[in-house]
Amino acid sequence: MTGEELKQVFRNWGLNAAQGAKVLCLHSNKLSEYLEDVSRIPCAVAFHVEALSLLPEAERRRLLEQRVERRAHER
Repeated sequence: MTGEELKQVFRNWGLNAAQGAKVLCLHSNKLSEYLEDVSRIPCAVAFHVEALSLLPEAERRRLLEQRVERRAHER
């Protein structure tokens, strides 16, 4: 997965980078490195994105909303 592909996923999901970092449980600085292709996106992050993409849209939206609402690094 490339940074541009991850940006497109966030656009499709209606998320900005800060929200995407919360959803993926990543520090915003690390996510910025991935989005700008400064660092390689780990397989675990790509698999997480893939798994979320496979959920039915309504279920994915509910889960994304829950994750965006939580405080950083909260389960």
